[in-house]
Amino acid sequence: MASIQAPYIITSVVVQKKNASRCSVFLNGEFAFGCMIDTAVRFGLTKGKELSKQDVERLQEQEDIIALKQTALRYATYKSRTAEEVRRKMLEKEFAPEEAEYAVQFLEEFGYVDDRKYARAYIKEAVERKFMGVNRLRQELLKRGISKFDVEDALTEAFPPESSKEAAFETALAAAEKKLRSLGRKDEEKRKQALVGYLQRQGFSWEVIKRVLAEGIG
Repeated sequence: MASIQAPYIITSVVVQKKNASRCSVFLNGEFAFGCMIDTAVRFGLTKGKELSKQDVERLQEQEDIIALKQTALRYATYKSRTAEEVRRKMLEKEFAPEEAEYAVQFLEEFGYVDDRKYARAYIKEAVERKFMGVNRLRQELLKRGISKFDVEDALTEAFPPESSKEAAFETALAAAEKKLRSLGRKDEEKRKQALVGYLQRQGFSWEVIKRVLAEGIG
């Protein structure tokens, strides 16, 4: 654009060979900018149309918004993300803080980001596949930027008070049995120490760990 002088007359609009969803816009016979075809249609970019400097600036703003949304969508649809993870990623990609916040709002509006849903799904998978206890689950979810309220709500839903102790014991027992298979032929005391350390790291309370040991595990 720097070498193109006003008035800006569109001399051609050409679909890009490497990306059929984008087009190249030529002003006064020179390449000026590329944009999404949807953007070209919305702004009525056709041969012979005259654009003002403000028109070009609005087009660039629109393209910046599209780039922001596409970056956010790629990140959030590759795997489930929390709002804070999206926010951090956008800042890492050098988008401004207000742009990062816009990306989060956009993804939340269309259901691509939902921290409460994420928390429930994370708890289910972590318990079933990694045998995590409540303390570890809480730590991991908070680390991912989910609010304390949403974390506690999801934990209460997954572990109702009336069954939470028994559920914790069953998960810890499964975790202990799996861990023991990897401890090989260590002597009994070393096996017990390793097992206790592992269960503590997995987020189980000492009360639960004692119950597991009382079962003769270790």
